[in-house]
Amino acid sequence: MPDRSLRPEPHRPSRVVLPWLVRLRWASLAGLAAVFAATPLLGIEVPGAPIALLLAGLAATNVVLALQLRSPEPSRTVIGWSLLLDGALLTGILYYAGGPMNPISVVYLVGITLAAVTLGHRWALVVSAVSIGAYALTFFWYEPLQFTDDRSTQYTLTLHLAGMWVALSAAAALIAYFVGRVSEALEQRETELIAARVQAERSERLAALLALGAGAAHELATPLSSVRTLVGELERTMAAGETAPAESREMLRVMRREIDRCTHVLDQLSGRATPASAADTEVDPASLADEVRRRLGDARGARLDVVLPHAPRPIAAPAEPLRQVVVALLQNAFDASAPGQHVALSVDQSRGVRLEIVDHGHGMSDELSARIGEPFVTTKPQGTGLGLGLFLARAFAEQMGGALHVHSVMGQGTSVVLELPAA
Repeated sequence: MPDRSLRPEPHRPSRVVLPWLVRLRWASLAGLAAVFAATPLLGIEVPGAPIALLLAGLAATNVVLALQLRSPEPSRTVIGWSLLLDGALLTGILYYAGGPMNPISVVYLVGITLAAVTLGHRWALVVSAVSIGAYALTFFWYEPLQFTDDRSTQYTLTLHLAGMWVALSAAAALIAYFVGRVSEALEQRETELIAARVQAERSERLAALLALGAGAAHELATPLSSVRTLVGELERTMAAGETAPAESREMLRVMRREIDRCTHVLDQLSGRATPASAADTEVDPASLADEVRRRLGDARGARLDVVLPHAPRPIAAPAEPLRQVVVALLQNAFDASAPGQHVALSVDQSRGVRLEIVDHGHGMSDELSARIGEPFVTTKPQGTGLGLGLFLARAFAEQMGGALHVHSVMGQGTSVVLELPAA
């Protein structure tokens, strides 16, 4: 089932949108302050003290919104009432600065846009109704603009129209920029949610697979142990008696080999290639290489080329799961290689920890490379592998905060990179 924590909670202001709301309001406030600072250049007199006090009120409401960014749960009520208070403060500014003749009334649209994007349609309707009603009041109660030169009054309409054009242009630019950036932020957030959902589904598949493997291992461990004991008894009986036919000895050798392979498969199914222990241990790269060679056996260990850093540092990872992951990846590389071909294991610690395994086998197609690492997807012949090595290795890397990358070219070989954080 999908993880409910990945779903956006309804009726809650988006933490993606809220930062842009604060920035847009600071930009609007700066624009208003610039307009009133320029009024002396236009030959207009306005009461400076009341307007400055109202602008300070607008700044205070934006500080309240900025503080909401630090809250884990931004309050719709606080944001909504802040926008309503903004409308009242803007109405007060219009009262002292010419009422409906002042083109800064366009700023009402900024608050309405913020309410619609941040709080939804209900709050947007409330803010719109309050803004429209407040603006209507300025038609009846306002202080006319005062000009330093009485002759400038004949240009009042021209000044008003020019101001409306400037205000509309500024508001349109701010709203377009704000909505565009919010859309980009929401798209990025959606991409992150999809990636998180995919990761959650992968974790659920891993948990289901390990549960299935644990059940299978439990059910098969007892009969497999009994068969192993019987094979051992037969070997001891043949060794104590007369010379047994070569065919019988060969059959016993094949039986033991197949039992060992079944045991290895059960180990993988039971999830031993994942970091079961929460306590990280330090793994020395040199000792890791030596242990890996030992587990591969003499034949394959001799064909393993290891490249270590000049001054290797311990790798912060659970020791046994890391060894099993590296051995599983190397076994895959040797299985894909021709007899006698070498496989390279290199360790790079310049940025975090990067273990790369390169073989020169037959490689994989692009289609198969895209699916490799999924459960039961394998390039091995049927009956010789389950395709769990890369899947568990990827799960190990992601649970450690790293990643697993596979790059393969048909006829040239495959490179598998296990990336782990430095600590």
